[in-house]
Amino acid sequence: MAEAAEGGGDKFDSWLRKQLIDLSTDDDVFTPYIKGILEGDDNNDDKKEALQAILVEIMDNGIEDLCSNILHHWSLRELSTKKENTQYKVAVEDKLVEIMEKQQQQKQQQKQQQQPTKQQQQQQQQQANDRQILKNAILAQYGQVSDGDVTDSDDEGGAIGGGGGGGSGGGGGGGGGLGLRNTNAEDVARAEREKRERDKEESQRKKDKDKEDRAKQKSRDEDRKEKEKKRTQKGERRR
Repeated sequence: MAEAAEGGGDKFDSWLRKQLIDLSTDDDVFTPYIKGILEGDDNNDDKKEALQAILVEIMDNGIEDLCSNILHHWSLRELSTKKENTQYKVAVEDKLVEIMEKQQQQKQQQKQQQQPTKQQQQQQQQQANDRQILKNAILAQYGQVSDGDVTDSDDEGGAIGGGGGGGSGGGGGGGGGLGLRNTNAEDVARAEREKRERDKEESQRKKDKDKEDRAKQKSRDEDRKEKEKKRTQKGERRR
């Protein structure tokens, strides 16, 4: 804020020093003395009287005009300083708002990354269920194959001990085992097919969700730009 006021002060000092130099006066002595009067809390009439008391020692004519000019240039300096300070304050406020908004967005993004969404939890649960179904189907298939092997071995024993009749029974047992294996293979294929369909649906839902998130982010960005535009317009109206 001190930097904002520096420009107006330099212009006034340069002008005042020139006036004093033109009067063949030591500007290094009188400049701070005159500024001390102007920076006081007295009203303009009192300041004018104090200035006249100083100027009467260094000039004979034009004291009234020079006093008026000094007070006029000082008031211009005050207005310039006030305007620059206001602009500086508005710029700082806008910058703080921008920083706070960015910090809020970063916190929100970190929170979303750290905590899985409800959709992600459902997807993970569905994948776990699919793996369990496939595992059960495979275990069931291997269990039926093992049972079929045992039955075939028993039938071979019956065929050796009992002749033709045992052979017919063994053939029937073998046909039953093949039917079970075919059924289990169909179950596995169906489970895999259903899993692929669910994965496809889940992928489509994820794409739709990503599209929706991008649209929301775009809307938030547009809202932020609109707010910045309004703040800029508000700052310009203050000026």
